[in-house]
Amino acid sequence: MKAAVLFGKQDVRVEERDIPVAGAGQMVVKIEYVGICGTDVEFYKNGHPFLERPIVLGHENVGTVHQVGEGVADFKIGDRVLLGPPGHCPEDCPSCKRGDTNICLYGLPRTAGIGGPDGGYAEYMLVRDVAHTMILPVPENVDMKDAVLFDVICVSLHGIRKSKFKLGVNVVVSGAGSIAFAAIRLLKAGGARTIIAIGTNPAKSPTLKAYGADYFIDAKSCDDIGGTIKGMLGSPVGADVVFECAGNNASLRNCVYEAVRPGGQVVVIGTIQEPMSGLIPGMFSVTEPEMLFTFVYTRDEVSMYLDMLDSGKIDFPNMVTDIVSLDDCVAKGLAREDRRGQFKILIDPSMR
Repeated sequence: MKAAVLFGKQDVRVEERDIPVAGAGQMVVKIEYVGICGTDVEFYKNGHPFLERPIVLGHENVGTVHQVGEGVADFKIGDRVLLGPPGHCPEDCPSCKRGDTNICLYGLPRTAGIGGPDGGYAEYMLVRDVAHTMILPVPENVDMKDAVLFDVICVSLHGIRKSKFKLGVNVVVSGAGSIAFAAIRLLKAGGARTIIAIGTNPAKSPTLKAYGADYFIDAKSCDDIGGTIKGMLGSPVGADVVFECAGNNASLRNCVYEAVRPGGQVVVIGTIQEPMSGLIPGMFSVTEPEMLFTFVYTRDEVSMYLDMLDSGKIDFPNMVTDIVSLDDCVAKGLAREDRRGQFKILIDPSMR
């Protein structure tokens, strides 16, 4: 089988490997699609922070069960499945005991495609510990190209569920990538009164509005973001809840200084992989904004997403803009510089 292997900074090689064999408590899944995540791009461009050996990337996986090992009773050959991060740890750490498996003490290094186990940038993937991996059946009428979006959708879903968002409030979403698009779609479905999107690419404005944004602000050309937000809201103050989805300091500064009302909330969805600079607490603490940092999602939230897809209550049209082969995963995915008009890139390992 083919597999795309990360050896180090800007070093991904497509190799021929044997198809894995399932041992006790394990199973092998034939990968149908795997999403290219921003984390994968970060690992490729800047190096893996704790890489001890070459690793097959890919933690956003869907496929069909190819083989089950001894002791695996919940899945059978041919089942359509979604493979996420660890479901909970064998140690039953304090986070997992509370049900907060997304912040498991041991979860990140054990996540396939991120930590030790190999991920889904391959034709077949070995699930090393079925009992402690987030594996969910994909309903028959759910397209696998929609199911594989679980990571980006549920990152947004988790952040919104942890926030103070409720029906009828005004919100700002800073960012114009797939996480921001997912957040806007979910906030629209949840009954936001007004949704204002902030981005740096005006070409995305029509799509953002099609997803549910009422207004778009170009952060590069707007001289008074705070005043513009207040004008759009017809209010002397900013938004009730502001979601930072761009993953950079400039966006975070806009959220804290310009977008949120006194006593409102700023929610950082996902991660910002750079030092927090330019934030002076004394400049904004006088208005008592609440800041919340959220990280990934739980099994229940993935199940919610699949249920919403299955029932037709929500969709994310045109989120997938590119499907590439393993051979092209670097040139057309990980190392791609021109991302205009691009949202989510999937790899189809069977594509030649």
